[in-house]
Amino acid sequence: MRSMQAGLLSCPSCGAAISVDSPQCQYCHALLQTVACPKCMGMMFAGSKFCPHCGAGTVNIAEGAETQHKCPRCTTDLTMISVGKTPMQECEHCGGLWIAAHNFETLCSDADQQTAALGLQLPPPVQVEEKVFYIHCPKCGKLMNRVNYAGRSGVVIQVCKADGVWLDRDEIRQIISFIRAGGLQRARQLEMQQLQYERNSAAAQARVPDFNDAISYTGSIGHHTNSDLAIDLVGGLAAAVFHFMK
Repeated sequence: MRSMQAGLLSCPSCGAAISVDSPQCQYCHALLQTVACPKCMGMMFAGSKFCPHCGAGTVNIAEGAETQHKCPRCTTDLTMISVGKTPMQECEHCGGLWIAAHNFETLCSDADQQTAALGLQLPPPVQVEEKVFYIHCPKCGKLMNRVNYAGRSGVVIQVCKADGVWLDRDEIRQIISFIRAGGLQRARQLEMQQLQYERNSAAAQARVPDFNDAISYTGSIGHHTNSDLAIDLVGGLAAAVFHFMK
């Protein structure tokens, strides 16, 4: 297989090197759509005969086939499954799921995909180590980050920013229940309120005169009194209060 430059894929119609985000081949004018390889989760153009990343023949990639990735919990080979239109990899032993980053975003924003995920048949529960620890990304092998989904859901997932998300058994249902209960929308509203509060606080602090600067100012002018200084400080505080009342 010939090597491709970063950010380029081969057009499935004419074989020309095309940018991964191009909607149409500039040579043969074929319409292009990127999909994830179910085996390695690398991006490729729909219609490609081989994955440009792992070399797997797309005709040989089928639901239920084992992938090259291992479960980060119990080292079992992950199996390819589809939930609605969302490809993901499942550990048939512990019920964990490995989902590419872009597929996870689609799942969280698409109501139809969420409905399909709620109907996912997971294997029976098994005894797993309950100790909190970081696990390795099934794709790149680096330690993933533990993240509280949406910052306040209470569902702590393992995230590799570059490659994807690992969900332990039943966490996919917990996340969807949180989204459908309006939790994601409320979390975003609270984030916006916090951001606005921080902006207002920064603006208010910029308007309040520094006490040491005020003393230096009165000393250099000479004819300012302590009463003058007090009035200046009170005026600055009043400006800050009015700023928050707007």
